[in-house]
Amino acid sequence: MLSGLFSSQKKNVTLTVGVSVSATELHIAAVNIGEGGYVLSSVASVPFDNRQPLEKQLSDVLRDFEKEACRVSVVLPQEIYHMVQVEKPDVPEEDITTALPWTLGELVPFDSNNIVLDYIDYPVQSRTGGKKIDVFAADKSSLSSLVQGLSKNKDVKLTHIHAKEVLATEMVPDDDYARLLIIQEPNSEPFLLIVRSRAIWLSRRLRGFVNKASAQDDLTQLSDMLGLEIQRSMDFYESQLKQPPLKEILFRTQFDCEPVIERLKPFQPAAMNKLVPQFDLADVVDPTCHFALASALVAARDVQ
Repeated sequence: MLSGLFSSQKKNVTLTVGVSVSATELHIAAVNIGEGGYVLSSVASVPFDNRQPLEKQLSDVLRDFEKEACRVSVVLPQEIYHMVQVEKPDVPEEDITTALPWTLGELVPFDSNNIVLDYIDYPVQSRTGGKKIDVFAADKSSLSSLVQGLSKNKDVKLTHIHAKEVLATEMVPDDDYARLLIIQEPNSEPFLLIVRSRAIWLSRRLRGFVNKASAQDDLTQLSDMLGLEIQRSMDFYESQLKQPPLKEILFRTQFDCEPVIERLKPFQPAAMNKLVPQFDLADVVDPTCHFALASALVAARDVQ
């Protein structure tokens, strides 16, 4: 997303580095494009201090790649951006991003004059026949600092900025079956997605779950809360959007999801399992680095 911020990559490079920002760590995954496909070059995790400028910490971790020209993609932490759904402005396609800041109004906590955004089309029309879009919005000055900070090294080219919700769609098969995903990184609120054919049909952030997820002795309450959120989401997808039932519900969480799955299984017709990402090299990388890896792979694919 937000690729319009960046100049195009002109050098013929094969190394792409994905950096994912989480609450306490930066995760780095570097991939090369070989004759047989993608090859993992390196993977690492380092501490992240949210009191320090993000652009400086990113520059520090990318120093290891200065000797070899590379593309860089960054996965933003959830706290930096907002995802909202709005009616698609009735203007020519090339004017949509210009019109959106005024459309968002009070939906995001950013001034309309200091906002950067991108959007993806919603897969179904509203009941009134109108088209909707999912908009990703962030503070322009913050992202500009990030871009400018990384542009100081001519051999490290920032080409993509990704949102985690979009990258999560890369983790499931690209087929016509709907899946509900519950994804939580350490010390972060979970988010819930319904994904079908790599499109986002529903996206919600689940507030107030960090402490509940840390208290393993409160399994009953945690399971009940998640069960309610799952049921609400399924009702919206199946009843309001008139879509066929979900194929499965997949968990990737900070807490041990197995007891929660066992508690919820009797009440859910859809299969429930741990999320096992379905993209290249995911099986050889620690799960904490999956967003960084997915970002690197998408960025490498986009510039081929």
